[in-house]
Amino acid sequence: MNKEEKRIIGLTTASHSLVHLFEGVLPPLIPMLMTEFYTDYFHLGLVVTVFSYAFGIGSLPSGYLADQIGPRRLITLYLFGAGVLAIGVWPIGSLMSYGVLMGGIGFFCSTYHPASNTLISLSIKEKGKAFGIHGIAGSLGVASVPLLSAWIGTVLGWRAPHVLYGFIGILTGFYSLTIPRRTAIKEIADKNLGTKKSPSISYLNLVIFFLSAMALGLTYKGIMTFLPAYMGESIHIGGLKVGKVALGGTVATIALMSGALGQYFAGRGVDRIQAERLYLGAILIGTVFVFLMAISRNWILVLSAVMYAFFYFSTQPIQNYLLSTYLPRHRHGLGYGIHFFVTFGIGSTAAAVSGYLADHFGLHVVFHAMGICFLFSAAMATTLLVRVNRKPG
Repeated sequence: MNKEEKRIIGLTTASHSLVHLFEGVLPPLIPMLMTEFYTDYFHLGLVVTVFSYAFGIGSLPSGYLADQIGPRRLITLYLFGAGVLAIGVWPIGSLMSYGVLMGGIGFFCSTYHPASNTLISLSIKEKGKAFGIHGIAGSLGVASVPLLSAWIGTVLGWRAPHVLYGFIGILTGFYSLTIPRRTAIKEIADKNLGTKKSPSISYLNLVIFFLSAMALGLTYKGIMTFLPAYMGESIHIGGLKVGKVALGGTVATIALMSGALGQYFAGRGVDRIQAERLYLGAILIGTVFVFLMAISRNWILVLSAVMYAFFYFSTQPIQNYLLSTYLPRHRHGLGYGIHFFVTFGIGSTAAAVSGYLADHFGLHVVFHAMGICFLFSAAMATTLLVRVNRKPG
């Protein structure tokens, strides 16, 4: 990679880890928030849904704007906006106020994924490798936030993680101002892509792809919202005196660290193996381990979660790569916007639904439901593979 590509990777990896700190700050704190606001799983699931709907719905205009005004400006907007609102959590005293602020943070975070993926797809020559590195950073954010939020919240109070992430966001925002804007990025893109023709669009393939991504988005939000609480309830290690919040966050982080490896191997493999085939394989194997999580406890549960995280997160760089090949260059931003709308917007419905299931049937039922969503995604990925490999005539 040249100097400009390295700077772009530096900005996007730092920002990607941070966006998942903002997204995942609440779930590890659920036991504390239930006491603080005298509430239940369902209403905290609604707060997660508010954040996630804003996170997803904002991706649609953000994807369009990434094509119009340039992706770097949108990344800067996300960093400053989310950072300021996260610091604003400190004085709030009601669940309603908290939900409104989380919705605002989600809206600013919504600009990130369409912008960063557009920036990478247009600016980096080795796209598969770049998406893999970018995905690793996101997985590390997803994996570390249960541990960080749980322990910081336990020691300093539930507001402290929000404020810390807010300050990090503002500092990263100042760094983003050193990255060249649209004109320079366009020059890099033209140099890297040369005169390569834009792909023809198969709209049916895109619909099938988005349906598969939507189902995986449901599983992501349902599992990530309640994984720390489920771990805290289901892991019992003799003689270890640790509260449910800290234990659940720590074990969830250990399990999710494998997601970074999944991102790395998928990012490397997608340049060598047919992307649709790799995508289907990851979903099928991930499905097995989601159902195992629903019926297991202690170390079997931890190992199942490790394998689930590896294969689930491996789908993300593959999805980003597939979209870059399915769409013409001038529609990358819009395509990534739609992708993250169906993944995080529609997918966020699983947070409230999973909260209802957890209140009425137990946390383990959440994982059975998410396994069914995995099966649907696998069916769509199978259809996509068959269509792509079908010989014309």
